[in-house]
Amino acid sequence: MCRIAICDDDLNFAGQLKEYILQYHREKDRTVFVKVYTDSDELMETVEKRMLYDLYILDIIMPEYTGMDLLAVLQRNEIETEVILLTSYTEYAVEACSYKNVFRYIPKEVSFQRLADAFDAFYLEKEKKRKQRPYVIQNRTKCVKFYQEDIAFLYRDRKYVIFVMAGGKKERERGSLSEIHKKLQNPDMVMLDRSYIVNISHINRIYLDEVTMDTKDVIRTNRNHVQRLKEAFAVYWGERI
Repeated sequence: MCRIAICDDDLNFAGQLKEYILQYHREKDRTVFVKVYTDSDELMETVEKRMLYDLYILDIIMPEYTGMDLLAVLQRNEIETEVILLTSYTEYAVEACSYKNVFRYIPKEVSFQRLADAFDAFYLEKEKKRKQRPYVIQNRTKCVKFYQEDIAFLYRDRKYVIFVMAGGKKERERGSLSEIHKKLQNPDMVMLDRSYIVNISHINRIYLDEVTMDTKDVIRTNRNHVQRLKEAFAVYWGERI
């Protein structure tokens, strides 16, 4: 579910905006919770208490706190969220776009025409971020951070697990494959057997008992493991085609 906050002191406009957002999500078959704030002071309190939303749609000119004030608090507290600014005053555009949280800046007179495209882009970006799951290897000698989507496959090497990255680089972490598989918590990472974990998105070919990765590495395993991998592979690409 996506949680969206609207803050606008024009109650009539805010109500129309809420209904538009609900209709968009019904048509896209997405679940959403929308809360309207006509008092920017009330929304500021929720932010300070860290009762947060995934997306804020803010009017810039409001009594008490402006949209820019709210935006500054979100950034100062390093709150990872997105903001759409709606306004009739285009002179704020340059300043607004200097904030990293600002996802879109939309003039009010064309807001309903542009919001559908903004939501499409918002959900596309959310999906990209969801896939970019960070992974950290940290021990006494090093701390390395990378994204799981860049891992082609992993294999066991005595007391270590070797991470083979898409570009050919390798990292290693002490532990068992099963321990690291639990740590990954990623359905795209499939345990092939006791020696390998493969990232489905980096498979080029599955044939007989061979799995060819896009790194050009060939992994050999038994037919039973290959069959389970084929099923997972079919589900993965079936959801994306």
